[in-house]
Amino acid sequence: MSIKKNCNHHTNIQYRIYLDMDNVITDFDNACNSISSGLIKLHSSDKDEFWKIIESQKITFWSEMPWKKDGRELVDYLLNYNTTILSAHPNPKRGNVAEFSKNGKYDWLAREIGKDFADKAIICRRSDKKTYSSPNCILVDDNAQNIKSWEEAGGIGILHFTAESAIGKLEQLFVDMD
Repeated sequence: MSIKKNCNHHTNIQYRIYLDMDNVITDFDNACNSISSGLIKLHSSDKDEFWKIIESQKITFWSEMPWKKDGRELVDYLLNYNTTILSAHPNPKRGNVAEFSKNGKYDWLAREIGKDFADKAIICRRSDKKTYSSPNCILVDDNAQNIKSWEEAGGIGILHFTAESAIGKLEQLFVDMD
């Protein structure tokens, strides 16, 4: 698939965009803090306890997660391109939370964006994201370490802060690729 820019100009570069979910299009931090005020802070001090609490919420934690306030804007923009979800699940050693995450994210994507889009999604270990990297692959992710690993593996990384900034970086990248 060729890159299509707003002016309907096509570049010669074929590529794929990979899009993270948590804190990019879905509001993971808000979902955590809706369970318990300040829960997200526990992730940095006691990961085992954090994941036990998330696991206790079962699949609905993931399947009912709210949109990030500008998540729809980013998804609407990226649906015009060759875009695939590339999202991490918790470590399977933490119990059922990994399966809850995979199944819940699929359910969320199928309901909110569409079954065809959900069927293409890749939900893997965070450390495995870089295996999908190549020179014509772009990752939009909020985790700086994921971006670094992606770029070291040969891909193009866009560190996500807001939909507006990510879209701006993508549009500039498309101009530079032309």
